[in-house]
Amino acid sequence: MFEEMDNLVVINIVEHEIDKNLPMMIPSRQQCLSLMATHQMPVHIRAHSRYVAGIAVGLSKTLNRHGAGLNMELVEAGGLLHDIAKAHCLRTGESHALIGGQMVRRMGYPQVASIVEDHVNIADSDLQSPLTESLLVNYADKRVKHTEVVSLEERFGDLVERYGVTSQRRVRLNQYLSLFARLEEMIFAGLDIQPRDIVVWAKVIAQPADPVFALAGS
Repeated sequence: MFEEMDNLVVINIVEHEIDKNLPMMIPSRQQCLSLMATHQMPVHIRAHSRYVAGIAVGLSKTLNRHGAGLNMELVEAGGLLHDIAKAHCLRTGESHALIGGQMVRRMGYPQVASIVEDHVNIADSDLQSPLTESLLVNYADKRVKHTEVVSLEERFGDLVERYGVTSQRRVRLNQYLSLFARLEEMIFAGLDIQPRDIVVWAKVIAQPADPVFALAGS
């Protein structure tokens, strides 16, 4: 995830707001899965992406019961495709968020591309506005370690261990943890569930009848 750590500050400056004025173009679930195969996403990255999508959709559904008005199809597509360029960029050292966003934008899905572009970083300014589909996918990604739903602290502990090779990177990761903790408070404020409760959702997502999206209600 943070293989492009040196680019994080630069990426944070670039904002990719979802343009509500553009026609909403969202690939279907099956189209997303086909794109994942076409672009040769490794099996373990596909599995991670399916769990991120499931958690993000489950949260969106819960929030929508409280009037959030989130587009669950957009959340689902963003979750599935957020790491579409991950394997390629692990080889090249490029930002998988930016390259993946460019790929998805060229496919004709600008709103989904914005989610892909914004799924690594978070800024204080992101927390001054209502919750968005992009923030939900970003948060879900920080709760899924491989295919295990964990706490933010455990996820960032893993990231520090894997990518915190310098003191500067460790400081930066801890700064991100603080921001994501604030985002978590925003998401769960007023809900009748707690962050720890979604850990059990992984069992629902893994059901054979609908291995990813039992939470979506579709």
